[in-house]
Amino acid sequence: MLTNEQRQRFGAWVVAIGPRATAYARSLVRDPSRADDVVQECFYRLLRRADAYDLERDGVKILFKAISNLCINQATREKALLSLDSSHPDDSPITVADPVALRPEQILQHRELEQAICDALQRLPPLQRAAVELRALGMSKEEIGEALGVSATNAGVLVHRGRHALARELESLHNIADSDDKV
Repeated sequence: MLTNEQRQRFGAWVVAIGPRATAYARSLVRDPSRADDVVQECFYRLLRRADAYDLERDGVKILFKAISNLCINQATREKALLSLDSSHPDDSPITVADPVALRPEQILQHRELEQAICDALQRLPPLQRAAVELRALGMSKEEIGEALGVSATNAGVLVHRGRHALARELESLHNIADSDDKV
């Protein structure tokens, strides 16, 4: 049974780490509601066993490892369903500091690049995608390795291969844009 002080500390911890955890889960599953469910489930499991862990010290590593595992398990076990609806639930406008400063063609280019990156990330194997996303969140190779259950060296390899695959995908997009400019 948790004391009131522990509840307050754990509540503050959840509020502090929740947005990062949700952003990471969304990058892995690409469905905001499913990502929220994954994070909630992982928080629930972790807090249920809070007496067995030192959340201030190890909670972030344990949480991100749990999110990684749950997302990867779901991605490898579930069959993808095709939709005839071409609209995406995440068709929100881009946010910039000064939208007046951007011309319409710049906004369109930004959206196309953003979509190309999302598509390229989706084509990566789940472990590579998770490693690249964790690195983008500022985690070290050691932390990525712990979160994904691999060695730090293997985490570095996953990040390198994922980035290399993304670069190849985006290079082809750049080549297409160059050929359009010449026409």
